[in-house]
Amino acid sequence: MTLSDTPIAKIRRGEAHTIHTRGITLLRSGHREVRRLKRANHVPSIHGNKVWNSSFLIMDQLTRERRALSLGPDTHLMDIGCGWGPLSIFAAKRLGCRVTAVDADEDVFPYLELHAAINKTSVTTLQKRFENLTKALLADVDVITGADICFWDELTPVLFNLIRRALNQRVRRIIIADPGRSPFYELAQRCEEKFDARLVERRTQTPRELSAELLIIDGPR
Repeated sequence: MTLSDTPIAKIRRGEAHTIHTRGITLLRSGHREVRRLKRANHVPSIHGNKVWNSSFLIMDQLTRERRALSLGPDTHLMDIGCGWGPLSIFAAKRLGCRVTAVDADEDVFPYLELHAAINKTSVTTLQKRFENLTKALLADVDVITGADICFWDELTPVLFNLIRRALNQRVRRIIIADPGRSPFYELAQRCEEKFDARLVERRTQTPRELSAELLIIDGPR
């Protein structure tokens, strides 16, 4: 499914419960448009209940490496565990990438569609669990991103196997960000042992003071 512009109320700069950063507009959980979706019984069940902070650190990393990675219309970026879609929207609008936003929970997609409409951009959505992202689905993907997605112990081996499949399909770069949960560090250790991977700490002051660890994995050259 492709999400494109849908009629919504105009979002004014400085309006309550909004975030304006890095050239995109995002809504907090208290915004009237978000509350409207909740009243319509769109209630995400796998932590897709807000904009997660690690997304902003991946946005900064992609901006930093935009030229080196040749990010643009010819780049297919897959955002796994996309949630409300801040990273997907940024990659589509600000970097011009072709974006597939993946999540296991179908109830996050109305929030992603809302953000796509607000930002006048579009992305393709795919409802899949990590373990169901097959080699065929990964075949033409250039970059994979995932923010705050390794929060349960059982996700560590699932994500490790997904990373291995992606690298076998010649994905060029994988970036997974996390504030420092133990399952994420276990994933990072396994990737550093088996792949061309490194762990980098990033910080930002906007939209507020934030920090995260970025697991950066390079694909075959």
